[in-house]
Amino acid sequence: MTFQALSTALLLGGATLSGFTPLAMAQDLSVEDAAINQSASLGDSAEAPTAWLGAMPHFVMVGEFGDYSFNINVPDLTASADAAFTGKRGYGRDEVGALRLIDFEIAANAVMNDIERTVELEFANADFNAATLPMSYALAPDVEFPEGANASLEVQFEWEWVEKSLIVNQEGLIEAGTLDLELNQGTADVEEPALWFGATNA
Repeated sequence: MTFQALSTALLLGGATLSGFTPLAMAQDLSVEDAAINQSASLGDSAEAPTAWLGAMPHFVMVGEFGDYSFNINVPDLTASADAAFTGKRGYGRDEVGALRLIDFEIAANAVMNDIERTVELEFANADFNAATLPMSYALAPDVEFPEGANASLEVQFEWEWVEKSLIVNQEGLIEAGTLDLELNQGTADVEEPALWFGATNA
């Protein structure tokens, strides 16, 4: 797998989780401090979109993960000075040995609520180049590649609030939902292709 520059639009919502364990806090926090720690916000407040927002590179993630809420709204990645977005794509061989795009990850690194945070989303276990786009994939956490129009989604986030002696490191699988892949294109450079994925999960 190789890290790439990645422009993406992602909506995460209406999902249930498995493998989630509540965090044991490193020290007691006030209600106000807990709210700051458990809320990751970037950009203007927004409701979760319900449709593909178009090819302009952007990142939107609105939803909840256990006790944590996310409201990340970056309508133009090229104009954001507060966040960096990276991606990684992975390949695997199918039953006849051909290489297929079976995994891609999106990571957002940003200062949110005065805390430096990382959120990573990994989509795996489907042949993402196999169908004509747009394409919908049913999220199923236990499938293996290749398994038709199925995919799994793992969410991981972490941050350290130094002043409060608090470290967050959580991950879990989405058990249900739909990945709508709208865009998958890029141009090659001297190292690796730059990739553009457009995805929604409503």
